[in-house]
Amino acid sequence: MLKKSFLTSAVSAFILVSGVLMSISSGQEKPKLNTKKQELQQLRGNIKLYQKEIEESTKKESSSLETLDRLEKQNLQAHQTIKRISDQISANSRNVGNIENQIQFAGNKLSYLSNEYAHFARSFYERGTMHDLELILTASSVNEMLIRYEYLRRFSEQTKADMASISSERDKLSQLREQLHQQLNRQENFLAQKNTEEGKLSSRIKEQKDLITVLRKNKEVYAEQLKRSQDAAAELEKLIQTLIAEEEEKKKQEARLAAKKINESNPPATSEPVNESERSEIKGRLPWPVSNGRIVAKFGEHENPVLKTVTLNYGIDIAVKENSEVKSVADGEVSRIFWLPSYGNLVIIDNYKGLRTVYSHLADIFVKEGDKVKAGEAIGTVGESLSGSVLHFEVWLEKDKQDPETWLSKK
Repeated sequence: MLKKSFLTSAVSAFILVSGVLMSISSGQEKPKLNTKKQELQQLRGNIKLYQKEIEESTKKESSSLETLDRLEKQNLQAHQTIKRISDQISANSRNVGNIENQIQFAGNKLSYLSNEYAHFARSFYERGTMHDLELILTASSVNEMLIRYEYLRRFSEQTKADMASISSERDKLSQLREQLHQQLNRQENFLAQKNTEEGKLSSRIKEQKDLITVLRKNKEVYAEQLKRSQDAAAELEKLIQTLIAEEEEKKKQEARLAAKKINESNPPATSEPVNESERSEIKGRLPWPVSNGRIVAKFGEHENPVLKTVTLNYGIDIAVKENSEVKSVADGEVSRIFWLPSYGNLVIIDNYKGLRTVYSHLADIFVKEGDKVKAGEAIGTVGESLSGSVLHFEVWLEKDKQDPETWLSKK
């Protein structure tokens, strides 16, 4: 009797604690869920905005670089939308798994309580079929009578408690099964959304490729693209200088904060000097940003084969298969995710002291600003541009443009 009561109480206590913990966890997930929903709504809003701009520009002119720009931006937003929905599907799958575990646990407890109650009742009534009053009156002494009375009272209370527990567990099972049904419906809805977005993206990618095919046949487009490339290169240089200025200001603030914390007798903290030997150790040894590919445009001056004009390439262009993964060449932090005409979607990573790498013409981006990345970690995929499926890769040392091939390992 005592053993059974202890086991029942222990199981009930465990269920109660588990329920509280699950409630706390559920409460913590709500803000995250709301944030994800807001991000998804913003992405879809951006897609609609770009779609409106595309439709308006298409009315004015059948094909233009501006339309291509908007398609690039829209497709990146679509990739991000699909990723957010995929994250929701994964999170919902975990919820389904948790509820299934709770159902199994509640079912096991219900089975345990039912079996214990049946065993308890059977062992009592196997001793005889006399009524409670008869059992009390046939006692051989007053003391035995009191013992039998107390036993029957406890048995009656335990019976009521067990029946209440069994009824409670049945209700809990019913609620959990309803929750599971709702989660499975949500999963179907998420999967349908993902399939819809993937279908739209596939259509937009085809539209982008068709437009690129038309633009490649137009010589005037190359002249416009050349001007845009020169303007975008100057814009990128300004962006790099801004990042350098922000980093220097951040170091000054950190030095001021450190100076406040030290005693007056100690010298003020100074910024850590650049370790030239550390740079020399990695120069010529960095891994390539793509696994396979060939350089189609080297660093420096180039003659445009169509316009017969000399242009400057501040990085290298690597031809790869479409949707090839792009990887960070070194440890670092994502300092900017940006878009520039002729560069398309790009990522700037701050590597080591003063070293920065730029990855452009990306169709999809896996990281966000502020993310820490490791060497070899995938940060996105290569998209289609007027030059083909090409990754444009740059290396900057402070404000100086570097030949990326001098930093990459020899193939």
